[in-house]
Amino acid sequence: MKDMLDELVELLVTDENIASIQKAEGLKSYQRLETLANDLPSITISPTGPPEQDSFGSNKFLSQHFVFQVSIETIDRKLCKTLQKTVEMIFMTKGFYQMPGGLDEYFNDTKRYVDARFYQGNSRLYENY
Repeated sequence: MKDMLDELVELLVTDENIASIQKAEGLKSYQRLETLANDLPSITISPTGPPEQDSFGSNKFLSQHFVFQVSIETIDRKLCKTLQKTVEMIFMTKGFYQMPGGLDEYFNDTKRYVDARFYQGNSRLYENY
């Protein structure tokens, strides 16, 4: 069985900046690593729910629909935007596109900018996820 989250992470680390974030343990799923230094950038990818059945034919679903939240946290606002743009371009190669909503805030408690966006996409027809 395939795993869309793993596939998206594999695509992201093809970018050298994101690969360096992963090496520093800043690329995680579901939750930012608590022990990660506050000044290091992080990228967190979380599914917003389970995959949903999509593209029906002959009373069977032929693909699945996925929605992921990508949250980027940095102490540098422009780096936050640059990383999110990189994620967006990489996700588009897999057929994932940004949805309305999200978050673009500075948090005084953590002293970090947070840019969180939602991306949706479908698996290819007949692939088992």
